[in-house]
Amino acid sequence: MTRLVFAETASVSEDPDERHIQLLLMRGHLMRLLGAVVPVNANEPPLEDERLIVRVRALLDEEIPGDDVRAASLHRRMSEVGRELLAVLPTVDASDDMVNAWGRTVCAGFDSTRIREAIRAAKSWEQADLYPHPHTLAAVTRALSAYVTTLVPYVSIHLESLSVGSRGWSACGEAIERSQEARDVAPGEGLKAAREHAFRLAVHTEALLRYAERDGE
Repeated sequence: MTRLVFAETASVSEDPDERHIQLLLMRGHLMRLLGAVVPVNANEPPLEDERLIVRVRALLDEEIPGDDVRAASLHRRMSEVGRELLAVLPTVDASDDMVNAWGRTVCAGFDSTRIREAIRAAKSWEQADLYPHPHTLAAVTRALSAYVTTLVPYVSIHLESLSVGSRGWSACGEAIERSQEARDVAPGEGLKAAREHAFRLAVHTEALLRYAERDGE
């Protein structure tokens, strides 16, 4: 399956919603492959071509575009680096089973405890009608925004395991979309609006974390 995703014959969907999900899934496959070629053990020798790793990480940091031209460009570039990553993997280790195992190891990279601390803080302020210091509120909001960005590729891995068109698949895809919308929208003016924004981010981050942890089990 991993090789098919990055095949030269693979094409990007013309439907905007399907295209977005397709690129999310491709991003998830890239993260799995990146986990396979970057040693988890510090004593293991690093990959010789560090420039390839830099290119992959840069692509993973890119936002998925809405227009078809830029989306097709991102699809092409991810396909190219995906094939290059597959080429540097030992043949015996390039099977889907091994890539899946490495992908689950990579999922251990996010700190669930730290994420939950930020979620609890933002939710408690709103629920108790408390106003934290503006600097504290801003720091928690920035952290939650970053956690959304971090978790989305992991959730896309879980999305891939679901039946396309099923209720679970739709709910998971919606969780990804709504979390990104909450992250990208600018908060209103004033401390109250900023607190509400942090609360919404916390709710969506919590939903993403549940999906990400489900795939890592």
